[in-house]
Amino acid sequence: MVVLPYLSAIHFSGTDAGDFLHNQLSADVMGLKPGESTLACYCEPKGRVLALMLVGRAGDEYYVIMSSSLAESVLKRLRIYVMRAKVDIEALGECAIIGLGSDEDASELPGHISKIAVPGSPASLMITSDNSQEADPALQDAWKLAELKQGISWLCSETGGQFLPQMLGFDSLGAVNFKKGCYPGQEIVARAHYLGKLKRHPRLLCTTAMICPEPLDKIDILAGEDKFEGVITDCSHHEDGGSCLFMVTRMDPELTPAQIEYQGQIAVLV
Repeated sequence: MVVLPYLSAIHFSGTDAGDFLHNQLSADVMGLKPGESTLACYCEPKGRVLALMLVGRAGDEYYVIMSSSLAESVLKRLRIYVMRAKVDIEALGECAIIGLGSDEDASELPGHISKIAVPGSPASLMITSDNSQEADPALQDAWKLAELKQGISWLCSETGGQFLPQMLGFDSLGAVNFKKGCYPGQEIVARAHYLGKLKRHPRLLCTTAMICPEPLDKIDILAGEDKFEGVITDCSHHEDGGSCLFMVTRMDPELTPAQIEYQGQIAVLV
């Protein structure tokens, strides 16, 4: 079990909870059966992703897990659009989020509220009212590294609202359903998908050097004599002291980078 303090949970209940989330998020929430889950994007009207969410259905209720740094602002924004819908939105700020491996059972753990499977992964996330466990930095880094390798970057206050879902690769995670009805930013997200003119793509680059860029910092990606700019969205560290950087770049996905340069430091990629 891995305590993940960078994640928080929100609870949605009421007869219109599913319909409300379906109309606000990019995924097919109404298509979820009890016990099922999906990743989803919450976008602003211009199609930029404000937050990546993991949505799980429990009976007629829904639990959403997302970045702790974005939870408060997203909660305020969602409440504006409740209007006459019969939905109650509750921040579970006192709860903890715990990462579980495929063979770990959460049902008998203290404070268990809900367990949500991570699509495309054997792992799951548990929401628990027991927040007494302390986070282990090494285990947390290892978990985040596994997330980044899967393409999951939860974003933060700096990176939220900066990129279209496809720039982050969230469409390949099943977080965008191009056949569902409208949601904020849907027309722009769909246009980028069907016209296929998107120039920026996600990249995960790993190095044995310890590099700690901040969100939205820019680095240079070197491939032979060519140089491309990358914008950092997330990063994690290897147990051997190296770093993995998740970024958005115009570099052709078919090109193989050899080095990166950040603040005058050149690091070889592995």
